[in-house]
Amino acid sequence: MGNSTEQQAHEEQINWLDDVEQGDAPQPLAWRVRTSHRVRNLKIQVFPHGGVEIVAPPRTRPRIIEAFVAEHSEWITKTRNQFAKVRPPEPTLPERIELIALDETVQIHFAVNSKAGFSETEGLLTIRAASLQGPDCWPLVQNWLKKRAKQVLPDLCMQTGAAIGLRPKRIHVRLQKTRWGSCSANGTVSLNAALLLRPKAQVHYVLIHELCHLRHMNHSKRYWQLVEKHVPNWKELDKTLDQAWQTSPNWLIG
Repeated sequence: MGNSTEQQAHEEQINWLDDVEQGDAPQPLAWRVRTSHRVRNLKIQVFPHGGVEIVAPPRTRPRIIEAFVAEHSEWITKTRNQFAKVRPPEPTLPERIELIALDETVQIHFAVNSKAGFSETEGLLTIRAASLQGPDCWPLVQNWLKKRAKQVLPDLCMQTGAAIGLRPKRIHVRLQKTRWGSCSANGTVSLNAALLLRPKAQVHYVLIHELCHLRHMNHSKRYWQLVEKHVPNWKELDKTLDQAWQTSPNWLIG
């Protein structure tokens, strides 16, 4: 399950990684570059917060990437502008995080410290970073979210699986930019830590969606009938989740 706006020659769902470079198009435009053995052609992804990622095959020359970005700069700008219309302005660093799935609100304090890390005590999350800039602080907030999710989502998935008679062999929790969850042929269910930011009904649907793949490793008619048996309003929830990335906070997708 996932969503992002992209222009590409080779259709594929790829997760976000952090090893990046920067470049400049004719009209100054910052972007991130990462290499992937899973692509044969250059691909552009524009994320809801305005970030631009170029996915390139290994050993692609920088000048080839720069020419590719220049060729598609008009599309990139248009797409970023479309996202900007639906995203309200927000501070670089959040004052609080709403863990909607857990009915919790966590206050955040950011502090400059040469020893990066985080700690949480009684609803207060303290983030220690080299500076109070987003690129220094956001990964720490993301790591905290993954830690919280690993404490909750696996148990919730097992409980849900037991209730419908579909038990995964393994459960992984990651923080992905474009997928809410996935299920592999070997019985492993992967869940996005960002589910803690969504309403319980949406979390339940994602769990059902992935667990039903344990019986049907496809999106056939029988698969959707099984999903609908457990979540009658799945179409509404699926549409909402597809659009959720458009309003996800910068610290999550930056």
